[in-house]
Amino acid sequence: MSEAAFLAAFAKAQGLGSVEELTGQHAKRYSFQINSRERARKAATLLHDKLGIELEGRRVLDVGCAYGSFAIEFAKLGAQVVGIDVNEKWLKLADENARDEVAIPFLRCDASTIVARDMLREHGPFDLVIVNDVFEHIYDTAGVLANLTALMRPRACLYYKIPNGLATRSVLSEGHKKVFGISLLAPDYWPMFVSAPFQIYYRRWEYFEALYERYGFDINDFVPIHDDSEATTKRHITNDVARIRRRLKLKNFESRKQLSVARDACSYYFSEIASDLADERMEWRPLFKKYRQTFWEGALTYRGP
Repeated sequence: MSEAAFLAAFAKAQGLGSVEELTGQHAKRYSFQINSRERARKAATLLHDKLGIELEGRRVLDVGCAYGSFAIEFAKLGAQVVGIDVNEKWLKLADENARDEVAIPFLRCDASTIVARDMLREHGPFDLVIVNDVFEHIYDTAGVLANLTALMRPRACLYYKIPNGLATRSVLSEGHKKVFGISLLAPDYWPMFVSAPFQIYYRRWEYFEALYERYGFDINDFVPIHDDSEATTKRHITNDVARIRRRLKLKNFESRKQLSVARDACSYYFSEIASDLADERMEWRPLFKKYRQTFWEGALTYRGP
């Protein structure tokens, strides 16, 4: 199945009239899906360039595979791939997506449950695990990591990409719903701002860092500092804070309650930023990573049991 055929199938699944409608009128809303194959190819190239990973003959698990684009592109490079997801609708689309290109088992499976180990054991042990834009949708992160380490070879790699809810750009427009301010809110408050269903949990980098260490992973961070100086980083943060403050007006919200909730969350956020900017012990890289890096991306190397 070509990329064009996948887009046609996806447009139909979303109730749209044509690929032209998908890539035209709804291009911004569905850019993540439209560009999925390209993102998968870039990820494979990144893993090769950064870590020298050759996919030929490697056993790969794609966690939260959705419509299968990463699994398909990695399989086309010679990997033996299995994809898992909890959403049956996406898995059916993944089967269609892979048709006439590669043979991949796509399984309905919750990676955080003990059942996942039994279901996936025959396909492993895995040399590479893909968790791309998925950790923020997982409630039981520890359960997932415990299961994955039981299925990975020692020195196997886990590729991750995770959105950062504290990044100023995420506050200005949350990546999934494109709504101002909600990346700072606990999930309990999201129904006040967006329609269900949603399953998004923004956590601090330190949360992931601690769990990675607990489950025996070494971290290789792929994202460099792209600002030319620490002063530039601080200037961008300060400018974005000013933009956020200007958005905190009733006309930008549907109700006074929404404004009140957002204003409280932003107040705490502003205080934390002010403290970090004033702290002489706060080094440049952690400051950049906390507020300027929209996505955390890298690879974990499993040290083994």
